[in-house]
Amino acid sequence: ARASKDIKADWQGMMFDYLRGRPTLIRVMLLLDARIELKQADRDVMDLLDRAAVTYQIVLTKADGLKPPGLVTKQEEVRTLVRTHPAAFPEIATTSAETGLGIPELRAVLAGLVG
Repeated sequence: ARASKDIKADWQGMMFDYLRGRPTLIRVMLLLDARIELKQADRDVMDLLDRAAVTYQIVLTKADGLKPPGLVTKQEEVRTLVRTHPAAFPEIATTSAETGLGIPELRAVLAGLVG
């Protein structure tokens, strides 16, 4: 996050080339910490995945760190953002390693992707 703009541009170019060269890549899971605000770096990754035409799904992690009303607000914020990104999978996953919330459902999604 503190790298120079040149280093970030090089990294993004390398990632773009890597992603575009993987036609068998079914879906990228983009992990976002539910407890913190979305950062510009998160939005930049989403833009990169859109440009690379790689389907990605948002996984909100550490959901146990928010009270239920805050979690609902965060989920709605992310759903609204996802609607503006063409490569984003429309469903978000919400998980907590601490409580196990959403882990079985996420495992089922992943298992379904690999057949």
